[in-house]
Amino acid sequence: MVHRQGNRPLLTWPLIILSLLSLVSATRVSPFDFRVRPELHSDRSPEPQGPQSYAASESAWPSFREAPVFRNGRRCAFVNRTGNDTCDPNSVHIAMTLDVEYLRGSIAAIFSILKHTACPENVIFHFFAANRDEELRFLVCSIFPFLRFKVYHFDEALVNSRISPSVRPALDHPLNYARSYMSDILEPCIQRVIYLDSDLIVVDDIVKLWGTKLGPHAIGAPEYCHTNMTKYFTDAFWANRTLSRIFDGKKPCYFNTGVMVMDMTKWRIANYRAEIEHWMGVQSRTRIYELGSLPPFLLVFGGLVEPIDHRWNQHGLGGDNLEGKCRSLHPGPVSLLHWSGKGKPWIRIDQKKTCPVDSLWVPYDLLLSPLSYQ
Repeated sequence: MVHRQGNRPLLTWPLIILSLLSLVSATRVSPFDFRVRPELHSDRSPEPQGPQSYAASESAWPSFREAPVFRNGRRCAFVNRTGNDTCDPNSVHIAMTLDVEYLRGSIAAIFSILKHTACPENVIFHFFAANRDEELRFLVCSIFPFLRFKVYHFDEALVNSRISPSVRPALDHPLNYARSYMSDILEPCIQRVIYLDSDLIVVDDIVKLWGTKLGPHAIGAPEYCHTNMTKYFTDAFWANRTLSRIFDGKKPCYFNTGVMVMDMTKWRIANYRAEIEHWMGVQSRTRIYELGSLPPFLLVFGGLVEPIDHRWNQHGLGGDNLEGKCRSLHPGPVSLLHWSGKGKPWIRIDQKKTCPVDSLWVPYDLLLSPLSYQ
């Protein structure tokens, strides 16, 4: 990482040494740093004012370093920053959830995206939070003062009565279902969005993923057609032809919903949210699956997904949903590393039970103090 110093003169050698030390601590060396263009980074931002200081003083939150400021390269498309720039056609829209328990992962994911894209000022983040919305907004602003982002409140009442217990309690969190409601919550002018989970890092330019052509489909994702689809649904589902014929005439493949390119216009026209809610209703009457928010997406979109290169979701690095044992990277190029499964790198690090692949996540961890999440 290269950071340009401001125009203010440094008066003494001690000040020079302190400045160098602060730059070293701002970001650690990443094995993927060969992708980063040094000219994209500018001075560190000024100290946040007003409510942003809340994050540093509120003991309920962990403390994070302020991230460096990332600037656009020379060839980036112009973005109109006046008025409602959310609707600017040159913006790249990324949707994520913000949850206290996954906050450390979310911050690392944001940092990785900004660090590896040539046009960071063209990226807008859309965060969905179920509670403590304003506090989360202040915290994000204190870490990324120049980030373009909005925080939307997600009403858990929309899904609470529809959620059935799954194999892992974390899969039952209402925020896992926010991706099904984005088309209703986001501004109508937003026609496309990349949805990302919080337990991943991006080590390539997110603009490449943004440019995915979806053809006639509403979503695109890396597909894994060698996976046995029958294991994602119960025997009761397959025995009921009224239900299982949803896959008739299709070639459904497993895909992970933690990385999706989504056409919001097509989603709204087809009202896919209602279709997902339908299958959640079926589940509440007859248990047809065990894995939280994933199976309804497989039921609605199985066989109707635009396949994306596997490099954009090296998933499963968190192991399975029960034990979370260590796993290695899959063969081939990598653009996105995803710790789906039970094992999360920040938890393994705190417990001193890391896996070798967790070392790839560490350079994006901006945590300063290991305070417990309240």
